[in-house]
Amino acid sequence: MRLSYLWLNDWVEHGLSPELLAAGLTSAGLETNIVQDLRGAYDNVVVGRVLSVSPHPDADNIRITEVDVNGTTLQIVCGAPNVALDQRVAVALIGAKLPNGMVIEKRKLRGVESSGMICSEAELGISADASGIMVLEQRGSLGSHLANLFELEDVIMEVDITPNRGDCLSVWGIAREVAAISGGKLKLPDPMAEWGTTIEGFSVYVENNEGCPRYTAREIRGVTVGPSHIKVRRRLFAAGVRPINNVVDATNYIMLETGHPLHAFDRRDLQGDRITVRNAHADERFTTLDGKVHGLSAASLLIADANRGVALAGVMGGLNSEVKPDTTDIILEAAYFDPVCVRKTAKTLGVSTESSYRFERGVDPGEVPLAGRLAAQMIAASTGGKTGGFIDVYPVQTRPPAIRLRTAKVNNTLGLVLDSQRIAGYLNSLGFECKMEGEGLFSVTAPSWRHDIKIETDLIEEVARLHGYANIPATAPRLAQHDTAEGGTYRARSRLAGLLAAAGFYETLNYSFINPAWRTALSLSDKEPVPMENRINADLCELRTALLPGLMEAVAFNIRRGEDTLSLFENGTVFSREGNDVREEFHCAALMTLGTEEILGTGIPRGFHRLKGILQKVIKALTGTEASFTRPADDARRPHLYTHRQAEIRVNNAAVGVMGQIHPLALQQFDIETPMVCFEFSTDALIQSGYKGYAPVEPLPRFPGIKRDLALLVDERTEAGNIVETILDTDRALIRHCRLFDLYQGAQVQAGKKSLAFRLFFQKPEQTLTDKDADALMAAILKRVGERHGAELRM
Repeated sequence: MRLSYLWLNDWVEHGLSPELLAAGLTSAGLETNIVQDLRGAYDNVVVGRVLSVSPHPDADNIRITEVDVNGTTLQIVCGAPNVALDQRVAVALIGAKLPNGMVIEKRKLRGVESSGMICSEAELGISADASGIMVLEQRGSLGSHLANLFELEDVIMEVDITPNRGDCLSVWGIAREVAAISGGKLKLPDPMAEWGTTIEGFSVYVENNEGCPRYTAREIRGVTVGPSHIKVRRRLFAAGVRPINNVVDATNYIMLETGHPLHAFDRRDLQGDRITVRNAHADERFTTLDGKVHGLSAASLLIADANRGVALAGVMGGLNSEVKPDTTDIILEAAYFDPVCVRKTAKTLGVSTESSYRFERGVDPGEVPLAGRLAAQMIAASTGGKTGGFIDVYPVQTRPPAIRLRTAKVNNTLGLVLDSQRIAGYLNSLGFECKMEGEGLFSVTAPSWRHDIKIETDLIEEVARLHGYANIPATAPRLAQHDTAEGGTYRARSRLAGLLAAAGFYETLNYSFINPAWRTALSLSDKEPVPMENRINADLCELRTALLPGLMEAVAFNIRRGEDTLSLFENGTVFSREGNDVREEFHCAALMTLGTEEILGTGIPRGFHRLKGILQKVIKALTGTEASFTRPADDARRPHLYTHRQAEIRVNNAAVGVMGQIHPLALQQFDIETPMVCFEFSTDALIQSGYKGYAPVEPLPRFPGIKRDLALLVDERTEAGNIVETILDTDRALIRHCRLFDLYQGAQVQAGKKSLAFRLFFQKPEQTLTDKDADALMAAILKRVGERHGAELRM
């Protein structure tokens, strides 16, 4: 935001030079730079009077003038079409260096000597008007310095306002900051109470109180539209706003001064003598002031008269009700519009204005009538009009909640030793109300213009800003030590990432927010998503409930660029809403593209089992136990995976996640044709189910083991994983491994049955097993699988 130093001085006594002021604001968190220093730029620009105007002998469009500057007559050649006899004009004398960098020298123009220049507003940096010379009002003696008459020797600063500090998008907002950091006196007007309910023959209705919590309207009658005073035009131009006329300039001027956008309607164009704040109708068309026609949706908030829209609420007025040269009666709008509503409308239509920029960051609803009154008074004074009735629609008044602030918390966070009185002094200087509720305990209420203050940490930041970051000593942070062997979350996540990287996966880091369409494409509706208030664009508008959508988008991004063999994983936080709370959980997910090779005659690509093997090794390294994979119940199946190519991941009989092959219909939603397998599990659940802070190590076996193969006939619906668990349960101390190595269904196996072949490894740590021991163990296994699964030995 561009800020005029002289304009700021109207509202705060601070005693700081522009350089010290910029440094102070920067140290308080508002980075400020001087972008234009006009001190001394008008030393040789004075008031003159045109004594004569004659044509140039060699040029039709140039005039030769004689100008009186306090008794000295100068011959000046002028090309402006509006130069005329007896005008008072701004004269740049020889040696003057104008704000645009032009240096005035004595020179000849088409053979005629010129001793100075009669200036336009553009050449003086007052406005962009270069159509002719600036004709002055009949004030100021001849030869007097122009800067003394019109407050021109200003310093323009650029203040970088962060998105959370919408209250600083005004001269008043910066004045409050300057008063706090300098101890100076604020000169802002008190918002006197107004009770106005009527404008004769006019009415206001607000249908959407959520989108428009407060709406005020004022009447100004008998205005004469014309140019604004030079001081107003100069300040607007310095702030980057184009002067238009005395009505529109007044609304812009008060907006820049107070931070409240306003809009003036030509009353005769408001059909039905009414204003209604409503949502637009579906496909309603509206033409804005810039002449562009927009198709609106029902989400757009519209200011309408009895028959049609006349303004986009908080964004831009309509061409059908703008102030025109012959306008005589004004209805002035000052309102508070919901930031989210304005942001959606502006983003959807691709329109950004000074007004929407402020409403999106939040204005102060409590000062809406004050801004409207100041603008109405300014319009009346500059146009010769008279203020009339006033309507204020404000059904539900809100007050910021009190926030608890602890002195000990402030000092522990900042590494300072501040007493309660000093902390309260810092906050009071910013307009906060502090009430002591106990030893070292405050109840703090933020002023209505500070929408960014919500929690105790926000208050601590305010204390740090005013104390000065440079005044906070460098101290070593006090960190609590945690025993990672007892469930150190960070170490578990780090080891997990290392294990997956060692298995050939590349780690990715995706946004924590996603497009809801991605979640819908994968049918991830088991958790309620958390919408975002401050989104970076219209699509990425909710926090992720799973990592898989972001990984899928990353895979699609790589495939579009010719990289189709991918193994990616991500460790990150997922979010879900539980009532009024937001739950955060740490997840791990991986994706791997597949080849076409199948395994065991199942039609399942080999990569499915490769991913399962990697996952087994990773979980074994983290927990010391084997993970099991079971078919999920019908109501727990994931729609984005093949029905019979997905498995629930279980550790110590606790479900932690799911793996499987992604269904082609889900892949199509991301424009992916390459088959892929994936897994996603809760790292937090894995840690709770048996994470060990060390890698389990077993001594090397001293005695040989015995291998046996076992072929079983089972019902074709029986899961091999359940058979493995049953075999291991027979004697987990002796049965060290059990692996499925063959699946057969064919002519030699009766219908409805299948043959599963397992390779078993028996071993005793303290002695050598005998064949007799192995035979007894095989008999026990056959008995157990027969009882549990109806399995028979295949001969």
